[in-house]
Amino acid sequence: MREVFNELTPSEKKIANYIFNNSENVSKLSTGELAEVSKTSAASITRFARKLGFDGFQELKIDIAKSVAINGNTGDDSVYEAVRIHDNTREIIQKIALGNIKAIEETVSVIDEEAISKSITAINMAKKINIYGVGASGLVGLDLQYKLMRINKQANMFLDSHTQLASAIHIKKGDVAIGISHSGRTLEVYKALEAAKKQGAITISITKYGKHPISDLADINIYTASVEKHLRTGAIASRIAQLTVVDILFIGVAKDNFGEITRYLQHTREIVDDLKL
Repeated sequence: MREVFNELTPSEKKIANYIFNNSENVSKLSTGELAEVSKTSAASITRFARKLGFDGFQELKIDIAKSVAINGNTGDDSVYEAVRIHDNTREIIQKIALGNIKAIEETVSVIDEEAISKSITAINMAKKINIYGVGASGLVGLDLQYKLMRINKQANMFLDSHTQLASAIHIKKGDVAIGISHSGRTLEVYKALEAAKKQGAITISITKYGKHPISDLADINIYTASVEKHLRTGAIASRIAQLTVVDILFIGVAKDNFGEITRYLQHTREIVDDLKL
């Protein structure tokens, strides 16, 4: 609900706000009762539940009850907030650490296991993996490229957006193109992913949760938490969320080829040993 809140209608926002503040009581309410206390309608409750991916309010109630039982009230009780100009060093340390922890926890809660499994299979089967991203997302792409290179996967990541486009038109059917963009709206990434898709590549997007041009374009969507809603001081928490996804994909790919991968990792470790003091 927090992830898609800005995309909700005014009535749906009323329902979401009521649930945020009264999650422990929602499971006791009927559709009509929730409509009354949230000052909406029964039809709005049903549409709201379906927008979140549930068949109806009854299924949503069960999920809320499970969440409360496991995590307590689903409201945002975290002390994390944006760092302010008068914060001392200790407060900066705590806020950044809590923000990163929250980004990981919320990313795990929105990740689709099936999308991860499909992505791992596609990467394992591909002869070539092209990775597209700019700015901080480009650095995350480099991290994925480095990890895949260490296990003998032909992965390409170019920080120059023109080179990304050029590489996209030479990709082939069965290869994989991965577009990384927190907003899901980065034009350079969209164009590269679009070109790769036209060439027959399997396209994977890594974006924040929600509906975006890049996720609409991709064959497989992997979502991260919609963090840094306020001032983005250098894409801190969003980068941590993206790196979490990258690590999950890498370990998934490595696990499926464990015997062979162990040998590759050993070789890459040995070749750099002489460069260590």
